[in-house]
Amino acid sequence: MPRFSKETKEFLGVVGGPKILQPMPASASRITPGDLLVFRYFLGVGPGSQSQRVILIIKNRRGDGVFPGLSGKLVSCFKLDGNSEDVVNAIVDNLYKKRRVASYYGKIKKSLIKLLGIDSYRTYKLEQMKEIYKVFLK
Repeated sequence: MPRFSKETKEFLGVVGGPKILQPMPASASRITPGDLLVFRYFLGVGPGSQSQRVILIIKNRRGDGVFPGLSGKLVSCFKLDGNSEDVVNAIVDNLYKKRRVASYYGKIKKSLIKLLGIDSYRTYKLEQMKEIYKVFLK
């Protein structure tokens, strides 16, 4: 059984319905827009250097979720930690359950920015993402 941080457990509690958490490798071919992922991001040593994150994968102008960067592959996403229950449920209902493609530059860009805030947009180095779990909702 994986160990999750307090924030991750709270997020998983907010997302209604049964969930399946499936471990997955850090592979660009397995990450697609609209995926909900939980992972640890390794920045080095010390407190906070291996914190756990919950993200929504999105596509941007440079690629569908994963795109090449100067120092390796990058993952484009919105960080979902710390958002209210209403915001998380709206995102899950509209993007995940209705099978829309999450897009930072498409038709739902304004909605994502309004719900999550422009500051929650992130890119992470794929090679530093460890202990990745994909969240499947039933």
